[in-house]
Amino acid sequence: MSHMRAAEGRATRFDVRSTDGTPLAVWVDGDGPPLVMVHGSLRDHTTFGPLVDELHADVTTFAMDRRGFGASGDTPGYAIERDFEDVAAVVDAVVARTGGTVAVWGHSYGANCAMGGAALARNVDHLVLYEPSLGMVYPAGLIDAIEEAVAAGDMETAIRAILVEILELTEEECDTMRSGPQWSALLAAAPTVSRECRAEESWVYRPGRFDGIAAPTLLPAGTESPSRLNEATHRAAGAIPDARIQMLEGHAHMAHKTDPAMVATVIGRFIRS
Repeated sequence: MSHMRAAEGRATRFDVRSTDGTPLAVWVDGDGPPLVMVHGSLRDHTTFGPLVDELHADVTTFAMDRRGFGASGDTPGYAIERDFEDVAAVVDAVVARTGGTVAVWGHSYGANCAMGGAALARNVDHLVLYEPSLGMVYPAGLIDAIEEAVAAGDMETAIRAILVEILELTEEECDTMRSGPQWSALLAAAPTVSRECRAEESWVYRPGRFDGIAAPTLLPAGTESPSRLNEATHRAAGAIPDARIQMLEGHAHMAHKTDPAMVATVIGRFIRS
């Protein structure tokens, strides 16, 4: 049985209403202290299947589908602040269910959302942000080209633009992904890409915006990740009180998939500290 199928087979679901009424699906798995999980762009909560399997024996994971993904709803007029509110709503719901504090993990764009949510929510005891991307600058014209491709119904061109131009995958690596079982899910997520890219690129860190984060905060980052992501991670660390970066030698942006056992160890050690 694959990691994803194992995690899906065990998981139970409950729904949370965000501040604006948007329904958010949350998938529960494992045994131990609670960990809210926030996925990044292009994929829903199932991207964490291998990581959930590694955490299963020691942590109860609460993996949310962000708005516009998976089983969660969506609304017109997107702003990243709605994602911040969504994460805070899920954290509050998990606190109500478990009766204690919770840890939060976010990856990439989901790390942005986790960071914003942790500034709003109470009872976050640890925050782990893998390569947040706020303030990342995109190649000139790329976001416009993605929007034009989506408007023309060419979802594949939109997805390949992100994979090649931002994540720096080779065309051969893209072709391998295209032949895999998750390509259809990537295509389905294409309409959300440009709104998230624009939210990242237009972001300006205002002094004090994240001073409300009281939880110890760790920012793991891969030494092999694109430099623009490394730069964005350092900007995020500078905006959070007492945050620290942990470089993961030989790893890149998708380490939760390429080496989930290692990432689970990093998370476990930190949230137990």
